[in-house]
Amino acid sequence: MKRFLLPLMGLSVALFMACSSDDTAPVTPGSGTNEGGETTPGDNSGSSTTPDAANATYYAARPAPNTAAVEAMYANWISRFYVTAEEEITSPGDLGDLYMSKITGAARIKFDNPLNTVSEGIGYGMLITYFMNDMDKFDRLFKYYKAYPVSEASGMYFMRWNIKGDKFNGGFTLAANGGSATDADLDVVTALLMAYGKTGNAEYKDYALKVAASIYNTEVNSETHLLMPGNDGKHMNDGYCYNISYFSLVALRLLAKYDTERTAQWNEVKDATLAYMKKVQDAGYGLWPDWSDANGSPIDPGNNSSTGKLNNYFGLEGVRIPLRLIWDYDWYGDESTKALASKAAQYIYEKTGGDIKQVLSRYIYTGDQPSTGLGGAHFRGAFCAVWTVNPDYAASVAACNDVVVTTAFTTANYFEPTLQMLDALYLNGYFKKEFNY
Repeated sequence: MKRFLLPLMGLSVALFMACSSDDTAPVTPGSGTNEGGETTPGDNSGSSTTPDAANATYYAARPAPNTAAVEAMYANWISRFYVTAEEEITSPGDLGDLYMSKITGAARIKFDNPLNTVSEGIGYGMLITYFMNDMDKFDRLFKYYKAYPVSEASGMYFMRWNIKGDKFNGGFTLAANGGSATDADLDVVTALLMAYGKTGNAEYKDYALKVAASIYNTEVNSETHLLMPGNDGKHMNDGYCYNISYFSLVALRLLAKYDTERTAQWNEVKDATLAYMKKVQDAGYGLWPDWSDANGSPIDPGNNSSTGKLNNYFGLEGVRIPLRLIWDYDWYGDESTKALASKAAQYIYEKTGGDIKQVLSRYIYTGDQPSTGLGGAHFRGAFCAVWTVNPDYAASVAACNDVVVTTAFTTANYFEPTLQMLDALYLNGYFKKEFNY
């Protein structure tokens, strides 16, 4: 694998995310604000009501959407990476009734090795299909996630991070690596809670809260209140090794809203996350290293990953941070998130002169920038997205969105096209607040 090689630790291979002033920003297609510029209130903590998209407030300055290009990109992404059990299972009778009951009607996202499936891909897939309003595919991916829990008996409902096997034909016997991946679990919880708010389907909320308990009990460092990379993350620097690209602020806000038994605890995690991200960013040039320790210093996670050996860089891990930040700012207008996104956006804008085609494949956290190649579509999409924090960058955002949505997928591996897909969805107004999340 190009990002993670974790035979023992059970972590994910890799994640994921602006009104110029304090005024309400232009609103994305299909949305609007009320007279006061505020999101219309509504309590959906217990049950769903009418979706609230028409009254949603957004804070980012996104470009005019190119929905035709996004829809074409989605169709291409689905054809390359999404596959159902019915398409892949060749000998159902050989797999056993229990396995077939859990997997019939499911679908997966093919990993870089297309025989394998990672929880990260399921999380990305659930976000993508949700925002595309493709709920049949969403439900099939959700079923796959439920089929491979780390240990329901131990109260760990999140999916094993890496299912190694012959597509769907391996049954449970090839479900190696029992640990979880925190970024995937947060993305799945986010997708499920959004789906619950939109549809009122209690199954989404109920399972999300089971996963939420699993996350809090085993993926949060009880001393720092920061998210560890997986449920066995204490193996990594005694639980003090962090991957900031796993930190989903949107997920933490949704958990604080819906997981009412732990609202205060989730807010504590959110506050610790924002403080840590600021500390690490302020010590560098404007971005973050792929991995960092309790003090915020770059660290090799010791997991044999390629990114770990380049631990002073913002690279294949960090590329997911910009979308996570701008998504949170766009939906909630948080000034702390805005400050983080603005500093990162300014750094890259100055480095590239506002030309997204000049984005590099990695950036030094501190020190001299070595020579390196140009970044792929995932790097271009990430920084195009975060530039929406500042309406002064509007011309560059419009130009770079054209690049993001018209660039053909350049690799057979799933990671770059998947991040490109997510960035395109954000930039073109698909990250809609369908309900008062």
